[in-house]
Amino acid sequence: MPFIPRQVKPPARLAITCKLPEETATLLKRYAQFLDSTQEYVVNETLCVAFRRDKEFQAWLTSNPAGDEHDESQAVARSRHIERPRP
Repeated sequence: MPFIPRQVKPPARLAITCKLPEETATLLKRYAQFLDSTQEYVVNETLCVAFRRDKEFQAWLTSNPAGDEHDESQAVARSRHIERPRP
């Protein structure tokens, strides 16, 4: 058994680009400041909450498999089972 725990490797990241209304972008920046986090973190966590809570979307994912995108099934499974603490 190792003396210290192994480092947890972060999941692979994929860069995306999107345009937001100025007001939304400002609120995103401010919310990240409020959480003392990055904007990337806020966007990721917000999307994970939406994906996890939207039961209709979960049902749609089940009935509409992605086909050749093998990573999607793992992402769907994680979104269903990862419960993040609420402040």
